[in-house]
Amino acid sequence: MSKSMLLPRNFHRSFKPERQYINAMLQFAAAGKSGDYQSIAADTGIPMGTSTGKVPAILDYCRGMGLVRLQGAERSAKKQPALTPFGRIVFLEDPFLKEKITQWVAHLNLCSPLFGAEVWYQTFFKESQSLGYRFSRTDLDTNLSLALGVDPGGLIGPLIGMYADEASFSNCGAITEQCGNLTRHPAPSEDVFGFGYGAWLLQLMMDHFPKQGQISTTELDTVSGWRAIPGWDAFMAKNILELIERKGLIEVDRHMNPWLLRAKINLDLAWPKIFNDLI
Repeated sequence: MSKSMLLPRNFHRSFKPERQYINAMLQFAAAGKSGDYQSIAADTGIPMGTSTGKVPAILDYCRGMGLVRLQGAERSAKKQPALTPFGRIVFLEDPFLKEKITQWVAHLNLCSPLFGAEVWYQTFFKESQSLGYRFSRTDLDTNLSLALGVDPGGLIGPLIGMYADEASFSNCGAITEQCGNLTRHPAPSEDVFGFGYGAWLLQLMMDHFPKQGQISTTELDTVSGWRAIPGWDAFMAKNILELIERKGLIEVDRHMNPWLLRAKINLDLAWPKIFNDLI
């Protein structure tokens, strides 16, 4: 199992992940370029002042969303982002991340216990059971402060606002707010999402259990949150597995309890299929 490398709670510097700037970072990565924050800003047009700006936040969002990985030393001033298989197909097929499936998979990745962002991981996975599907801003802030061992206040950051902003991730809308009350929405179960969820599920199996041929649904959920993060109840989870199985990405052994999952295709072949049903 990979070591957890969550983005720290304040990585975003209060900036939302604006899709136009994510696109600019994907272009930078696709061209094989590298540079410090100032040179990345000059190349991409992402705003950056002398000491602060959006470049570090956008780069980290791209990492947390599973769109890029950094090449070379983590702490080097010179950054060289490289597209992941997910990032490459997004860059080619949905470069401005307009499609729902793109936004949902990016959101699911941002909540990952391995490579996601601390506050997203706590909200949508670790603390999801205690929070439930409807809660207040105060509830969320209190839960985060207890989970992170810091004083409450300012911990939520752009987590809620990004899902209401059309320039960001409103097409996903994983969480909405009305009069200070928050509602978590399960990831949709339409047929067109099958390849996207399937590639994401195969990625989780590879990341958490790289040497296992079969993985139980319960064990996978415990470590990766494949059910908890999308907010699927038992009935929805069953339907999602059937959908992914119909797409030919996994095989489900229903003779065992809990069910066992086995990959049917290579992960590298799964990511390029995620937009197939949108054609």
